[in-house]
Amino acid sequence: MKKLLFTSIIALFAMCSMNAQTFKIGGSVGLPMGDASDFYSFTLGADVYYYFTDIDDLIEIGGTAGFRNFFAKDFEVAGQTIEGEDAQFLPVAAAARIKLFGLFSGGIDLGYAIGLTDGLDGGLYFRPVISFDIADTIELLASYENISDDGSIGNLNVGVLFQL
Repeated sequence: MKKLLFTSIIALFAMCSMNAQTFKIGGSVGLPMGDASDFYSFTLGADVYYYFTDIDDLIEIGGTAGFRNFFAKDFEVAGQTIEGEDAQFLPVAAAARIKLFGLFSGGIDLGYAIGLTDGLDGGLYFRPVISFDIADTIELLASYENISDDGSIGNLNVGVLFQL
């Protein structure tokens, strides 16, 4: 199922890139929230966005794919240090943004985050985002990401996207 979903998303991006409107790439850094903060110290991420609508439109609709690494904490148990294992995910989602005054935007990414680490299946991916555009080529953003299946793993992050 995961391979079929991933292949379908790649095919969608390939078909749409022939008539691309807006393509963005960037990264983020975050702090794990909730139960995730007990096991992970910080998060790094990379994202690629493709919007079907023009950058100056009121509503932008498209898709996104990315990579998330939650860096594990080490634990002291009975005088011995136990090294934690990082959690890695590949989020694939639909993305929608509403732009205000050509500078601010808010929206959501909604899809599935594929677990890349052994023992992590992945789960529903939900990311509300607010951002500030600088000269239509740089976007500064803040968001909360949540990946939920049997449990939940989330982070509060800031990042930057560059339009290509």
